Amino acid sequence: MCRYTHGNRDINSFLEEIYNRGLQRSRVLSDMDIIKLLSTIGIFRFKGYLYAFRNELERHTIDDIFTLYYFDKFLTRYVMEFTSSIETLLKTHVVELCYKWESNPFFYLCADNHKFKDFRINQPTLDNWRAKKKRDGEDEEKYTHYCLYYKSKYLFEKNRNIYLTEETLIEIDESVNYPPFHYLVESATLGALISLIKSIKIGKYDLLRGVAREFGVNPKLFKHYLERLNEVRNRAAHRERLFNRGFRSVRAFGQYHRLRKSIEPHCFSDVYLYFYFMLGRIDQYDSFDIFYNKEIETLFTEYRNDRLIAEDSNALNRKLSQNDFNKVKDFILKGMGINKKSRP
Repeated sequence: MCRYTHGNRDINSFLEEIYNRGLQRSRVLSDMDIIKLLSTIGIFRFKGYLYAFRNELERHTIDDIFTLYYFDKFLTRYVMEFTSSIETLLKTHVVELCYKWESNPFFYLCADNHKFKDFRINQPTLDNWRAKKKRDGEDEEKYTHYCLYYKSKYLFEKNRNIYLTEETLIEIDESVNYPPFHYLVESATLGALISLIKSIKIGKYDLLRGVAREFGVNPKLFKHYLERLNEVRNRAAHRERLFNRGFRSVRAFGQYHRLRKSIEPHCFSDVYLYFYFMLGRIDQYDSFDIFYNKEIETLFTEYRNDRLIAEDSNALNRKLSQNDFNKVKDFILKGMGINKKSRP
């Protein structure tokens, strides 16, 4: 193990260092443009993308590094959209399945309905249901959010006396106005939702097994699908690097399994196929070539024309020549797990 040494560097000295190491200067951005972009991105985050070219720095321009960063930022938007859609689908299945087996809307607070006796609802989810006093001068929402509506109309103590009088409960926070199950699920973080799915067992009905069947996944393996979803969402939410990272392993089924044979498993392209599988959209693609042409190529086309990226990058996505962009595109595709033999 080595001792960490820290040295402060400003943007100008950092640029001088990487140019001296062989990185070529920009073909489309001025020195002032580069300083402004770096001051927004930050040296530490930028170095994560610079490192991807560490073995061939002299073959690339600083434009290529910025392109990796901004394309990755563009991917983040797609990841958030896909994971949100899957989360919504999960919540729909969870509520519908549980209410088929249990009519008590507060059943989730009963210890007997959990496989794990130390089950706890996470604090960010509980925070939505804590009593909150209105501050002086604070405006009310024109259209009341369901949490605020519920807390203003109902009290947990009354519901507890009706629904939970003879039940042994999980650990309860007395400052929380616990809502009915469907309210809680709608407000739950993705992590809390996954914990509920893993823990709830109503009599002999195991929720994890029930939800797994809705997605066509072996129940014994479905927890890995949920853990991958949480992993990908967290990386995107914190704007971590995506395009060339490894991701949690899942065993593929059906058309997902057949299409995945053409790519590297556990890479971003695998995650992209996983999104389509989870949303029930993957069977429309008879081959990976069709999926690549319609979905992967579209990512690059839309990136080149994206207005928000253009505003953010001083229009780098539009200024870069097609030849220079294609060079970076090949590098990105390789990082995503799609080598040249896999492409049409």
